[in-house]
Amino acid sequence: MSYSKRNKKWESYRWSFLLSLLIHIVLFVSSIYLINLQANNPIINSVYLSYNLKEIENDVKKDINENVEDEKTNDDKISEDNSTDEFYNFQNIEYDTSNIKQIYKEYTLNVSLRYPNGWRYIDQNVKDKLDGVTFWADQQNYEYPPYVHLEVQDKYIFNPSRYKFKTEHNGNIFYYNDPEEMEDYYTQIIYIRTNTEEDYSLKLMVKGKETFLSFQPVFFSMAKSFSFGKSIF
Repeated sequence: MSYSKRNKKWESYRWSFLLSLLIHIVLFVSSIYLINLQANNPIINSVYLSYNLKEIENDVKKDINENVEDEKTNDDKISEDNSTDEFYNFQNIEYDTSNIKQIYKEYTLNVSLRYPNGWRYIDQNVKDKLDGVTFWADQQNYEYPPYVHLEVQDKYIFNPSRYKFKTEHNGNIFYYNDPEEMEDYYTQIIYIRTNTEEDYSLKLMVKGKETFLSFQPVFFSMAKSFSFGKSIF
């Protein structure tokens, strides 16, 4: 065999070897890359994933049911119209006008309210519109005259959860709590929820428990006499 033929054959072997080596190198590098890619990817267990999704769904349903039950409980709580036997409420007194023959009338909101005989009042307007009225007893008859305050309320601040009892009267809902006592002053507030742009509240404040109990039925009768939004004539 001549030198040129041997040289060509050697060149052919060398290129074949280099090509084979290159292919093996590429395969080796590709294998390393695939192994690392698989190692870095999270392993998803379909059974575990399904279990967690079901657990989350159950938790959401539980939260929804608890919220609904809380709302029902709160509604049941304020639906009861029976305060303690120690004090009066809307159910255990009748509407008595014998001691509330005087009538207060106001024309910006067409408010009308009966109040006790011999009492006085002063009303407050804001921007030529009723904001509140304060009624009080004659100071000659009491060391600490009781008073009742009617106030116009902004509807957006109303929170029914603040009240223990409610009752419906003349298409409005009256919300109230048991009286509160501080240093022998007794206070009770009736919040009047309406279907108009304004809500109202009536507040009674009296010194001494016996005096408070004597005025509480009058206070509830005043609340029942309250009207608004309609022509007074």
